[in-house]
Amino acid sequence: MTYLVSVLITIAALAGFVTLTQQEAKRGARFLAPRRARLDAIVERAEFIVEHIDLGAFVRDELRRAANNASHAVAHRSLQAVRATERLLTRLVRHLRMRRENVVTSKETTREFVKTLSDFKGNLKATHPSVDSLE
Repeated sequence: MTYLVSVLITIAALAGFVTLTQQEAKRGARFLAPRRARLDAIVERAEFIVEHIDLGAFVRDELRRAANNASHAVAHRSLQAVRATERLLTRLVRHLRMRRENVVTSKETTREFVKTLSDFKGNLKATHPSVDSLE
């Protein structure tokens, strides 16, 4: 059945071609001339390319270019991931340092306050006589 359909399609295409050729010969002009001229130019260009281009070298160059682009994209994405991780770790370290500095400075401030108070008390005792000694 498949063979019969393909043979009938081929016979119909051949009959259509012969009929179209006869009609154009009687009329003296081509049907759809601008479109057919463009199609002829495209077919001629394709024939030229097939005849003169080394397809193996072309495919090899295109594959090399595609691999180069793919490796560049992978490297770029990897670098972006590393930089994002670096920013995250930098923020984390900054947060931890600020927390540690706050703890250290608050202890030093308390110690300085206590030391200043002790010095002040010592100065008071040295400059003012004791109330017990006056009696």
